[in-house]
Amino acid sequence: MTSHVTGRLSGRVAVVTGGAREIGFGIASRFAAEGAKVVLAQRSKSEGAAAQAQIRAAGGEATAISCDVTLEDSVAEMVNRVVSLYGTVDIMVNNAGVGGAEKITDLDWAEYQRVFNTNVGGVLLGTKYVARAMQAAGKGGSIINISSIQGVLPLIDSAVYAGSKGAVNLITQQTAADLGPFGIRVNAIAPGYIDNEMMHGYHDLISKTPGSAIDTARRSIVLGRLGQTEDIAGPALFFASDDSAYVTGTVLLVDGGSQCHGAVG
Repeated sequence: MTSHVTGRLSGRVAVVTGGAREIGFGIASRFAAEGAKVVLAQRSKSEGAAAQAQIRAAGGEATAISCDVTLEDSVAEMVNRVVSLYGTVDIMVNNAGVGGAEKITDLDWAEYQRVFNTNVGGVLLGTKYVARAMQAAGKGGSIINISSIQGVLPLIDSAVYAGSKGAVNLITQQTAADLGPFGIRVNAIAPGYIDNEMMHGYHDLISKTPGSAIDTARRSIVLGRLGQTEDIAGPALFFASDDSAYVTGTVLLVDGGSQCHGAVG
């Protein structure tokens, strides 16, 4: 568990889709350290169980529930189970996502459906059912969508992925307007170059020389380093807590200053 915790989420119930891996796990772990009852909504039961055990071993409270964010029945059942277990949902992190890269002239329609069903459909379905639960409880809540710098700045060979994240940004702003009257805040975090499997996979696809695209990306970062999962967990905690009580409809770039240099590829 992280140090310098403050208990800002004590007693709150937080759902993190894709919460057993990479950014999702970093957020879930930080929330648990801050006192939240964390639900790891993960498609892989084995990964969910392993993440649950790790958070519990560190002293946090976590429950893994199998969920495929591309299937409406699966998302609805997951949220119903959370409400049955804890009575409410206070925080939702729509984190589950997939990457990819291909030239637009090589566009594969099945790949488009895979990316949009997960990255866009997952956000819409997660928001739909959690917002219903939050409205029923009447206490408001916080929904946090994980977008990407590629939803704001273009990179090469990423029309499908970038398009999906651009959609997430607009969905964030629209649902913030729709749900604000119910006290539900909706914000997004757009990570830049995070040192994880998805980011390395993308750059391996666009580069013929392993590591060369990563070096190019690193040179675009004002702070001079790749981001870590902890760099996303902190902003997520801000959006989840009362510190952001007057913040909604915001897309926050967490990219080490990459936007200062514009497009990279």
